[in-house]
Amino acid sequence: MMGPHTNAAAERAEGGTAVIDAVSIRPARKVDVPILASMNQDLVLAEGGSASLSAGALSTRMAAFLEQGYEAYLVESGDDLIGYVLFRRDVDHVFVRQFYIASGQRRSGIGRRVVAWMMEKVWPGERLVLQVRTGSEAVQRFWESFGFVVSYTAMEWSPPSEEAQVR
Repeated sequence: MMGPHTNAAAERAEGGTAVIDAVSIRPARKVDVPILASMNQDLVLAEGGSASLSAGALSTRMAAFLEQGYEAYLVESGDDLIGYVLFRRDVDHVFVRQFYIASGQRRSGIGRRVVAWMMEKVWPGERLVLQVRTGSEAVQRFWESFGFVVSYTAMEWSPPSEEAQVR
């Protein structure tokens, strides 16, 4: 990941996978849906959401995201899958729906390197939009460190059902 936080020697490509300081980032495939769903379940819990959707329901939902135009990239460290980014390209921006780094890997700089690489290689010069749950001050500060600013407040109401409670 070249940019303000690394140098060109720290990045190399291996078969379509970017390797950045021993962390690799690669586009997800259909076969990756179960692991994406598992990490999504961890993300929901980390954000304080309800764990009411089963692994099967989360897999179905993740597969639907990918079939409906979302793209996902997986983050690996050695043989371990430690994170992912789920996003879609809209007319005038990229909407980052989910960004996840495993709890044991947080605050190590991996998330920062992944976002910087995505901004440089996957979303160069594109306007980015994302949602941050209220009460998540550390997460808000993380995104602000890249220059994101609060541009509006979204309010939400959902009927009391399983599907409505998980982003």
